[in-house]
Amino acid sequence: MKDASIALYVHLAWCTVKCPYCDFNSYAARGRLAEHSYVDALLADLDNELRRAEDVLEIGSVFIGGGTPSLFSGAEVSASCIVSGADS
Repeated sequence: MKDASIALYVHLAWCTVKCPYCDFNSYAARGRLAEHSYVDALLADLDNELRRAEDVLEIGSVFIGGGTPSLFSGAEVSASCIVSGADS
């Protein structure tokens, strides 16, 4: 029975440079990011997890963090917030 909501954290782990004080799992970007492939992998992972979590009705909130999310295009960040294919 689906009756719960969850919060989703989307980790975008790249920065222009890795700050020496930063303890987050982040990396200095070297060249062009493989944004589309990374977001596709995130969505596939989310779809897999949602299939296992049968009691989840909806995603109540989305947090985006990690390195510097603004290195990703608006289209890819938007795509990472869309959940498709989940059964109601």
